[in-house]
Amino acid sequence: MAGPLLQPLLLLLLSFALGSPGQAAHGNGERIINGAACPRGSHPWEVALMRGRDTQCAGVLIHPQWVLTVGHCRQLAYNVQVGSHVLNDPKAQVIRATESFVHPQYNDAKKLNDIMLVKLSRPATLSPTVRTMAISSECVRPGTTCEVSGWGSITGPPFETYPSELMCTNITVIRLEDCRRHFLYLRRPYMFCAGTHNSNTNAHLGDSGGPLVCNGALRGLVSRGPSTPSLNPVVFTAVCGFVEWIENTIRSHS
Repeated sequence: MAGPLLQPLLLLLLSFALGSPGQAAHGNGERIINGAACPRGSHPWEVALMRGRDTQCAGVLIHPQWVLTVGHCRQLAYNVQVGSHVLNDPKAQVIRATESFVHPQYNDAKKLNDIMLVKLSRPATLSPTVRTMAISSECVRPGTTCEVSGWGSITGPPFETYPSELMCTNITVIRLEDCRRHFLYLRRPYMFCAGTHNSNTNAHLGDSGGPLVCNGALRGLVSRGPSTPSLNPVVFTAVCGFVEWIENTIRSHS
């Protein structure tokens, strides 16, 4: 039997080897575990960043032609699905994107400044199922209950199971001091944590860039999950710390 230090690594390697039938394994992202399907039409601003028909990350439509997500989701090109909670929905808008703007001080090793804007090749057509979400400069406080959503795996390793429908779950923002035993590199006001030690529900491997919505406002993007199979707190990029950069980037490249 593998020693205690090797067991998490073996589980992670096995999960990547097995993948999931009919869908490629997700990259460095997060998954929603022990959540439920989001009500239809409840997230008209959430998009899927896809490579072909496989979902790589989630994002948020904050302008008809701009998607906000995390920096470690960067690709050369994206097929952005807009306007449906079901993946590969023939009724959804799919818009090509080849321009992305990662924060200039992004640090991949520590996931610092983990934020990115993706410019669509054309504006999305707004409708009841396609809406933009405003960003807020107000930072979320510990103790606030929020909703995280995404298309990541709904089961833990070693067997990954990916849903076709957008999944949601509620988690609580915690103090940065209580999160530092899981993540050494945490910087206020650019990052925050949500979830509790050994929780049975949270985001995890498979759905980076998923939005954290608190009191009807976008407050965070799924950035970094625990390196073990347990559902410890997850690190979110704090949108409030990047409002000026977001606005300046859109203005400069529109």
